[in-house]
Amino acid sequence: MEDIDVLKAHIKAQAVKSFPKAMLEDLMKRCERAYLETFAEVSHSKTTLLEQRIHMLRQARCFRMDYELAKSAEKFGIPYTAKPLAENDWQYTYVTAGDFGVTQSYVQKMGCLPNPAKFRDTLAKTSNIPQLPLEDDAEIFKPRNFYGLFAHNPVGAIFEEEKQKLGSIQLCVPYGCMRKFALEVSIAELLAEYPSVATPSIAIPAPTWKRDPKRKDTGTE
Repeated sequence: MEDIDVLKAHIKAQAVKSFPKAMLEDLMKRCERAYLETFAEVSHSKTTLLEQRIHMLRQARCFRMDYELAKSAEKFGIPYTAKPLAENDWQYTYVTAGDFGVTQSYVQKMGCLPNPAKFRDTLAKTSNIPQLPLEDDAEIFKPRNFYGLFAHNPVGAIFEEEKQKLGSIQLCVPYGCMRKFALEVSIAELLAEYPSVATPSIAIPAPTWKRDPKRKDTGTE
């Protein structure tokens, strides 16, 4: 197995340990709904120019996705704050789950880093992801703290309802340099990594036959 494959497998395993499966499922549903509802709100705005609505939508979606991430964390008892860092004169939702600290951001397309932000650089530098190639494979299995990013984008770029539905959402983990990702995995793919829960079998009792009270027992077959 290549070093990068070992690294990715390790980070995914840590993510499965850190995030409750139910939280990720809840976050997915919230994001899908948020994309639809923010589009509806902006499309019905009477005080926004048609040419500017796509830009307003991105702004509205940013606030809404921060809200949904915070509420999903709160629902499952996971610590979060809206004041992780004071950079950029902005307050971001920051969630801490297990070995991960995560924020959320729109990306133009999957694989791209989000727009530069000082707070992301600061958080990424706190990650302790080994640089590749690894001199010692065991190095990767030391306890780590990861900065993660829920990266998301719509189906398309045109201001139309079908194009502005949720297209993708991924958990991305950048290297400390914040210039590329060590891991990009869709939430759907990450959910498939969780161990399946076996459904307990229920024993069905055999039917009890009752003697017909009107029938006399003759003692013969």
